[in-house]
Amino acid sequence: MEQSFAAALRAARVGRGLTQEGLAERAGLSAQAIGLLERGVRRFPQLTTLDKLHRALNLSEEEREHFRRLAARGAVSGPITPAPAQGPSWTVARQVPAGRQIFAGRRRELDHLIDVLTKSPERAGSPTTVTVRGMAGVGKTALAIEAAQACADRFPDGTLFVNLRGFGTPLSQLQAVGQLLRATGTPPDAVPGELTEAVATLRSRLSGRRVLVILDNARDVEQVTNLIPASAAAAVLITSRNTLTLLPADLHLQVDPLPASDSADLLARIAGPDRLAGATAQIAELCGHLPLALSIAAAWTSAHPDISEAELVHRLTDESRRLDLLHAGDRGVRASLSSSVDQLRDVDPAAADAFVLLGLSDAEDFTAETSAPLICGTPAEAGRLLERLADLHLVIPQVPGRYHVHDLVRAYVRELAEGLPPVVRDAALDRLLAVYSGVAWRTVFLNGPTAARLAWPHRPPVPAGLDFTATDVALGWIDSELHNYLALIEQFAALSGRDEHVGGLVIGLFDYFVKRGNLVDWLPSIERVVGGDITDWTRGQLQADAAIALAELARYDESAERFGVAHRSFEAAGSLRGMALAANNKARLLIRMHRHREALPLVESALAVNQQLGDVRGVAAAYLTRFEIQLELGDPWAAEADATAAMQRYLATGDADGVANARIESAWARTRSGRPELAVEDIQLSLAELEALGQHKGVSDAYQVLALTYKELHDYDRAIEQVESALEIAKTVGDSRREAQGRLTLGELLTDIREYDDALPNLQFALDFYREHHPGQAERAEQLLKSAQQPS
Repeated sequence: MEQSFAAALRAARVGRGLTQEGLAERAGLSAQAIGLLERGVRRFPQLTTLDKLHRALNLSEEEREHFRRLAARGAVSGPITPAPAQGPSWTVARQVPAGRQIFAGRRRELDHLIDVLTKSPERAGSPTTVTVRGMAGVGKTALAIEAAQACADRFPDGTLFVNLRGFGTPLSQLQAVGQLLRATGTPPDAVPGELTEAVATLRSRLSGRRVLVILDNARDVEQVTNLIPASAAAAVLITSRNTLTLLPADLHLQVDPLPASDSADLLARIAGPDRLAGATAQIAELCGHLPLALSIAAAWTSAHPDISEAELVHRLTDESRRLDLLHAGDRGVRASLSSSVDQLRDVDPAAADAFVLLGLSDAEDFTAETSAPLICGTPAEAGRLLERLADLHLVIPQVPGRYHVHDLVRAYVRELAEGLPPVVRDAALDRLLAVYSGVAWRTVFLNGPTAARLAWPHRPPVPAGLDFTATDVALGWIDSELHNYLALIEQFAALSGRDEHVGGLVIGLFDYFVKRGNLVDWLPSIERVVGGDITDWTRGQLQADAAIALAELARYDESAERFGVAHRSFEAAGSLRGMALAANNKARLLIRMHRHREALPLVESALAVNQQLGDVRGVAAAYLTRFEIQLELGDPWAAEADATAAMQRYLATGDADGVANARIESAWARTRSGRPELAVEDIQLSLAELEALGQHKGVSDAYQVLALTYKELHDYDRAIEQVESALEIAKTVGDSRREAQGRLTLGELLTDIREYDDALPNLQFALDFYREHHPGQAERAEQLLKSAQQPS
């Protein structure tokens, strides 16, 4: 068999130890061009290209002549079936639109397309078939055109292009067949007027022809089925916003928005390399890295040379004006998306309605469970509709069962949602709020069915399918939805008439944020709603929760002030239980501030009120607070009695968290009273229970107590191991107070075993923290640091 140019080039390159990239660099060509030549896609290289290859490969005169002969002959791999002689003469059409769009990036997708289109077909008697799918404006047609131009030499009988207008006024199958027949030279009066005859004529006409058929903007599988040749010599490239996976194909290629670097390249190619240099990344992000939007934005800057890139960013940032700007003539993001929705409404009105209702929510993504309340349907119905929207790329699957909406699609669907009747909007949003609030309050109930905050009277029923029976499962659900919780709190707080219910949602998240230790996110949500039109009780609970969050963030003075505001709000509401809660929590804050004697009357007051009310959990909490005071005032035996009393009451209420924490406190009292050997087992038991409950900060505290207990037992290896575990958790949840406490303990342990170099940075960290947030603790940290700096 005679050697082809592709084989000769590959052999010459490999023989010289070059990669395709290496040869491309030497020759001043692209690696893609070398790849096309070696795959036989480009069979007729230009003389200038040959000269570059000759110099790069340092070919001998004999080798050069051999290359010239092969290039001139352009051997085609594989036999060409002779075309039938009957019928009108054949016209070699090259219908690929020229200069329609500037193309950038997509190297991997382009190479994949070319590889598939130019290989031998895998199905006998069938053409190589490729579908390219993606959302409106993502550049499917541009990619198809680029691939067709690169493959043109492999299809000597022509490249046929039909815009099927699937998402506008679609071409009928008969119209599309007629276009293809006329493109090949069939006279208009010879095109059959009946579909079956026309399809048969087209397939006969294309039989044996090495032709590439591009079916652009297909509506669905039905629109293209009759347009596919029954010939292995041909290839078919189909683009669609729809998912055409039911069509047998050699490749179904998904096209997504551009990577950031390719977005920047496209902007630079259209607007010029320096026009948007200072704002390229922002503009690309605001355009959602969508080629259609990027092209229009870049063209807009070229048409408005006197307007700065900063002004363009400003205009694009305003979501209500963004789609107005991303419009040029008959091209625009809004128009493209509108045609998708119009097509959807024709075939699946329920899915189109669901899409509009999704536009009401500021949630970042959706599942069947969270979209069901918006559409007023079941999760199963919502799941089907989300899949239908994903087929049209109106939503984007992220992980199984979770769907994201592209930023520009979100801007468009919000416009549609604004057109809904107010009664429909309000009802959908109320249902959505009830689902998220219902799950939050479910975690409160699971953690303690008698919790004081359950006095809030507007708790919604638990949504069907989300009535969790295990705390860890409920917490896991909130983990996956936390970003949506925060977005929806912000959205609902800005809407009128829902302040009390949004406040209730934030109160319901208390157990989640405390268990997960993520108070940095919680506090802004409280601040967002605490000033709204809410009841005194709700305001009191929000202020108390804000005080707890501030205390965990070591903002003690602010925390003390908030506890005072909470107490006054509960008093205005006539809530003795709330007043006792505020008093007990303020006492715990004063303990942290080493103001134990000020804390004692507050906790005694809280204990008496809770006993009067018969609030067993409140009594237990007060006993635990008094435990800390007794311990610091030097009476570990009385402290142990209080911790034991607290544990008994938590047991009576089924509060697993409370039991575990009270057991740790009782064990710590034994350590402080000189009996550490009686403490280890109970601390380890509670630690395991808290880990199982997902109580991250409680686990960190348990490791800290266990470390100090091992220190008393002079088991420094185990003590260091425990405090390092405590530190890891504190850093993971961003708890600087617990991190400082852990570093202080670690520094002290390392000093005790004379590991001074390792002790110093830990003690310095603790000292810096306490000087800023807790001056009462700074003195001890400073003493330990001096001991490590000047060991005796």
